[in-house]
Amino acid sequence: MPAVAWFRRDLRLGDNPSLAAAAAIDGTVVPLFVVDPNLWEPASNVRRAYLVDSLRSLDHSLGGNLLLQHGDPVTHVVGVARAAKALQVHIAADYGPYGARRDEAVRAALADHGIELVTTGSPYAVAPGRVTKDNGTAYRVYTPFYRAWLRHGWRAPAADVDAEWVMPVDCHGYPERPDLPFDLPAAGEQAALERWSAFRAKRLKAYDDTRNLPAIDTGPA
Repeated sequence: MPAVAWFRRDLRLGDNPSLAAAAAIDGTVVPLFVVDPNLWEPASNVRRAYLVDSLRSLDHSLGGNLLLQHGDPVTHVVGVARAAKALQVHIAADYGPYGARRDEAVRAALADHGIELVTTGSPYAVAPGRVTKDNGTAYRVYTPFYRAWLRHGWRAPAADVDAEWVMPVDCHGYPERPDLPFDLPAAGEQAALERWSAFRAKRLKAYDDTRNLPAIDTGPA
């Protein structure tokens, strides 16, 4: 019985705790992304274009099996989970005001059908609110926060995912990508890894001198 992996900000296969948790059920996963009009419509053309590029990259990594749905997440997450006969939908925590409200609405709607919304990890190395002063309040100065963060530590990378990807309903396809008068940086997991590798190899040594100079290109040379 498959689990649903609902992608949001975590458009990658590597080091993805919620995806790994979904794959651990029985190795069969519905990889879902919902194009939410509440996020798509107010977005700039640059953000829309970069999202479409990122979705295409993720879809390629999934062998063309990314299930795209357009519309209300409550309707589509529940519909996909029911069509797949899934007992669980897996997500990473969203701490934004809209995202938190959306997830609670989806959680309640899934529960009406006996389906669990499982939250594993977050888009952050350490989740918001995890590193605090001894009295539970937030740090206001960076250096004490940094030291507390080092003492707290952070999780190891999630295991690689080996899963069978399934699509229980028809895919709605990509949203329309706006035309831009300039090129965007390459999007997707592989492009990010290549940029990080180039930064480490060519730019990291000068980081201490250039980190406060936004005009300095710290990307691949």
